[in-house]
Amino acid sequence: MKPPNSNQAKSIEKPTVPLLIAPKLGFYLPVIIIAGLLLTFPHKTLSTFSLFTQFFLENFDSQFIQLSSLLLIVATVICFSPIGKIRIGGDQAKTEFNFASWIAMLFTAGMGSGLIFWGVAEPVYHFVNPPAFLQDDFSSVSGALAITYFHWGLHAWAIYAMTGLVMAWFAYNRNRSLRISASFSDQKPKWLSILDLLAVVAIIFGMAGTFANTVALIQTGLEQAVGLNVGSASFRIGLILFIAVLFTLSSIAGLSQGIKRLSQFNTLFMVAILVVVIALVDPINSMKLMLESTVSYLQLLPKVSFSVGEPAKWSQGWTVIYLIWWIAWAPFVGPFIARISKGRSIRQFLSCTILLPTLTSIIWFSGFAGSVLTQPFAAEVMAAVNQEYTLGLFSFFSHLSGDGFPLGSILSVAAILLLVTFLITSADSSIYITSMLTGSESHIAKMLWSIVLIAITIALVTINDVDLNKQIAIVGAIPFTLVMSSQIVFWLKDVLITNKNLN
Repeated sequence: MKPPNSNQAKSIEKPTVPLLIAPKLGFYLPVIIIAGLLLTFPHKTLSTFSLFTQFFLENFDSQFIQLSSLLLIVATVICFSPIGKIRIGGDQAKTEFNFASWIAMLFTAGMGSGLIFWGVAEPVYHFVNPPAFLQDDFSSVSGALAITYFHWGLHAWAIYAMTGLVMAWFAYNRNRSLRISASFSDQKPKWLSILDLLAVVAIIFGMAGTFANTVALIQTGLEQAVGLNVGSASFRIGLILFIAVLFTLSSIAGLSQGIKRLSQFNTLFMVAILVVVIALVDPINSMKLMLESTVSYLQLLPKVSFSVGEPAKWSQGWTVIYLIWWIAWAPFVGPFIARISKGRSIRQFLSCTILLPTLTSIIWFSGFAGSVLTQPFAAEVMAAVNQEYTLGLFSFFSHLSGDGFPLGSILSVAAILLLVTFLITSADSSIYITSMLTGSESHIAKMLWSIVLIAITIALVTINDVDLNKQIAIVGAIPFTLVMSSQIVFWLKDVLITNKNLN
């Protein structure tokens, strides 16, 4: 990867500690040991991790919801305050990527494959199994979409945006490195490297959970759309290795040649599939449902943003896990969007990073699940989702064929291709950021982190449980939550002190 053409950026991109054997082992060894345990004793290790996450889900559920709401409030206040006028990198800083490329990269790195996986399954599941707080005040279809927007919308992107802003500020406005530890000190004490290690653990586990779920959906798609008999664990492992080769090559190609081009392709491909689906089903109804569900979403926000909804177990299994999962992705999405956002004002950074992906998610879910829930074949798709989450999307596509034209199969194949490219982009971004956080962006370092990610993912797909994957994805995020919260406090203190005379 070539850094931006400025002396400041070059100094930022340099590792902040010497690349000696000991620091490298300090980063690699704990995660490699965990990966080895998962490969050797997958059931016992995953069970232990699941108990760990379940304890925090049950005892700190409200605190995670309140934290994400607080971040959204802070981001909103900053946008309307004089601080929003400050440019990341200083008044003379120039942007490296145009607006379209910037939006494409931050969005596809943040949530891409998840939208494909849950685009039909989640709202349909909430429609069939609504929690009590939806049954009381919201119509079923709009309410199911509204709670899905809550999981994927403003709160999720506020976590990403605030993490990214903090890192961009210290890197480009305070001339530090793009590391988690750099938010706390410019003296670079070695003990702060433990914070970078916590970020790495959160990244690797968060990505592994997403990787395992996406592989499950690809497998189902190949069985349903193409008719291949690929239900074995050996096929899932082979698919992981194939995708791993692709994202490792993309990561080695660098930011501009690899991630940027894949992100642009993913965005265009995703828009094309969405337009086809909406046009085929009922565009007028989709637009109407999108507006109705958005109103329901805004009405729902005060009710769900500060406490756990009833039943608590439902909220813990959906809302709380989602919010922690976004925290798991924050250590790599945050530095990544920081890296690509130099030259943009804080106001533009926050507003675009939070609002545009949220709007895209609303359009996506209303276009897919909204189309399903208002059609005569809705009952069949509901039954498929209740049987297995991964069946929903391809059950929906199977009802779009007609007059001998296999449109459903074509859409299924397109979705599978999009899943693969989204997965490559996200894994590519995570390996890139993990290497950066550990002080080495060499090809060998990227390959080592790829191997660790692959090992954990293989352990997950041997069990092949979507709900378990969600729990394991948040293992690293739970301790990192304290780090992220402290980062934002340090940033607020720094920005208020350095800009106390800003009008």
